[in-house]
Amino acid sequence: MDNAAFAKALSAALLDPQVRSSIGGIVAESIKQELVALRAEVKQKNAIIDQLKRRVDDLESTNDDLEQYQRRNSLRISGLLEEDNEDTFQRSLCVINETMKVEPPIQEQDIDRLHRVGKRDGGKPRSIIVKFATYRARHRVMQCRRNLKNSNIFINEDLT
Repeated sequence: MDNAAFAKALSAALLDPQVRSSIGGIVAESIKQELVALRAEVKQKNAIIDQLKRRVDDLESTNDDLEQYQRRNSLRISGLLEEDNEDTFQRSLCVINETMKVEPPIQEQDIDRLHRVGKRDGGKPRSIIVKFATYRARHRVMQCRRNLKNSNIFINEDLT
């Protein structure tokens, strides 16, 4: 049988309602099986996505807890005027020891890091983050912050 004869026979067979019904049933069954397989795969992927979402939530919570724990030794100084080429470290120590009268005085080794936060905007002075080497040093400063009552300088916990 050549190609032309085969094509003619196939066309004639496809006109037969019984053949069309059989082919339709085979195609429908094949599509149904594929659909069942795809649904199972989607269900499995959704379960994995849900598991990963829970894991991300847990990791974000753990990360927040760790960040909060790291900030427990930090304080924020607000309102300390900003000058060009200032020595922020010495100015902050001066406020802490002289204005606030912290006893015993905070030494340089009591502070791990100290820097201004954010970009200059020309208006109000940027806050200063002070990370103390120990919680005790931080606590001494917090106890004396009432000595800033009549100034425009404020000391708060670094909670963010």
